[in-house]
Amino acid sequence: MNNQQEKNSIIDKVLNKIKSGRVKMKPKIYFILKTVLLISGTLVLISFIIYFVSFVIFSLRVSGVLFLPKFGFSGMKIFLNSLPWFLILIIAILIILLEIFAKKFTFVYRRPILYSLLGIIMIVFIGSFLIDKTPFHSNLFWKAQQRRLPGIGMVYRNFGAPRIGNVHHGAVSEVIDNGFKIETPCGEALTIVVSPKISLILKTDIKEGDAIVVLGKRSNSTVQAFDIRKVEKDLNLFQSQRVRGYKSFWK
Repeated sequence: MNNQQEKNSIIDKVLNKIKSGRVKMKPKIYFILKTVLLISGTLVLISFIIYFVSFVIFSLRVSGVLFLPKFGFSGMKIFLNSLPWFLILIIAILIILLEIFAKKFTFVYRRPILYSLLGIIMIVFIGSFLIDKTPFHSNLFWKAQQRRLPGIGMVYRNFGAPRIGNVHHGAVSEVIDNGFKIETPCGEALTIVVSPKISLILKTDIKEGDAIVVLGKRSNSTVQAFDIRKVEKDLNLFQSQRVRGYKSFWK
């Protein structure tokens, strides 16, 4: 009985506020549009986050930074110093905004923030992994280098293939007496000079067509290598038909 009286009292208070003008009823279309905008905004944010994360992975792969942990502690140190922290900061800000948007949904609001963050990270990870397996970024990368990608092309030229100190990534085009000749994803031809100390090991392990990452000091188009690792070859980056006739934007 008391519960029913309390319920009636709440209803009376709400009706009185509506009659007095203190509470205004909003049309149904308002809530529909609000829901549509919320869903659209959430999907746009997810798309941007997946794009930036997959772009960072692509950039690290092109420059060879992604493979630096293979070199041990020294490689890991360069890896951490070479991460695109500006882009990572943008991704972090977008994830925070996405979390704020997600909390507007009832099924997310009622659960701990850790669950929603894990859900966001899982969605981003799966989406970025799928894009990374496609030629999406590599196609835009080549168009940007050929100046055929206005607007966003600047992003690919500035961040798509950054030069990272003594890190050199390329596909072996020729095995020579004292090392290798490689072609980088940007179309540059480099001569890798290998010291006798590691030459015997490399000669039997690396062959023409392999992708390698080299740590070494560069002088013009020659690199004096002090460590080399064979890495997974990205066929989207090392397609000879794409390299022919291309004038590198580094020049």
